[in-house]
Amino acid sequence: MNHVQAMREATDELAATLEALSKSDAGPTLSAWRRFTAAAHADGALSRKHKELIAVAASVVKGCESCISYHVKAALAHGASSAEIVEAAFVAVIMDGGPALAHMGLVLDAIEAHKGDSH
Repeated sequence: MNHVQAMREATDELAATLEALSKSDAGPTLSAWRRFTAAAHADGALSRKHKELIAVAASVVKGCESCISYHVKAALAHGASSAEIVEAAFVAVIMDGGPALAHMGLVLDAIEAHKGDSH
């Protein structure tokens, strides 16, 4: 399997995990987290696009493959360009150094995996 496909699968696996959790005893907790996330992502002083770019950078620093894929997809869906996403990811490299730089390939793969998505 190539890395681009792995990024798509990471996002799909995260969605499946969240769906399973929503149907479990953890459903109310997940629902509360989703309400908080929706409020935090809402346009305010920063647009949703800019918040997703921040989330891309944070995902790179945390080294979370599923998070990188999810937030790259969301950033694209909210109007971010590939160049903006790469710049945001390089901010993570400034803050985290080599470990973040090692995840830049995942960012590029996620852009490729999701750039044609309509949602």
